[in-house]
Amino acid sequence: METKNYNKQNYYRNTYAVFKEVNPKDLPFSIWHYHSKSGSAYFYTKAGVYRLSNHWGRAAKCRWVLDAAGKIYVSKGRSRIGFAQWTDFYENNESTKSYFIKVDYQNLVVTYDHRSRDASAQAIYRTAKDTQKIIQKVKKLLTTSSWAKYYEHTDLEVLRKELIEELIFS
Repeated sequence: METKNYNKQNYYRNTYAVFKEVNPKDLPFSIWHYHSKSGSAYFYTKAGVYRLSNHWGRAAKCRWVLDAAGKIYVSKGRSRIGFAQWTDFYENNESTKSYFIKVDYQNLVVTYDHRSRDASAQAIYRTAKDTQKIIQKVKKLLTTSSWAKYYEHTDLEVLRKELIEELIFS
């Protein structure tokens, strides 16, 4: 896979990145460089970009997620600040199979990642759109149980995991 160099002039064009959460008290600046129409704010450094936002996941044609103490946020919520190095950005081509799905059964969370971040992952790679479709199905399996009445089973958690694994790896 070809590697592209990103900077403040091109990082916002069809990219994927995982921002690491930053404590507001630890910011090395006090004024943001840019405020977007959607309410996010950005500060640029030679190493990367800080982003203040209340929405993570899909941002225009980008897919930017926030890693907050090992938990990946991909939804709207309270405002959080994240930092991503320029080397943390990868191409987000909607027609390329670049994404794989990860499930945290203990915390009932499903997320996705880019193949460039973990090329060794034992995964099925999908387009961004197909990945989102599977994630929606997995979320339903993780967070509800009404679907289970249509299956013969003795252990709901075993059935849940089997169905999710089948969705992810097929």
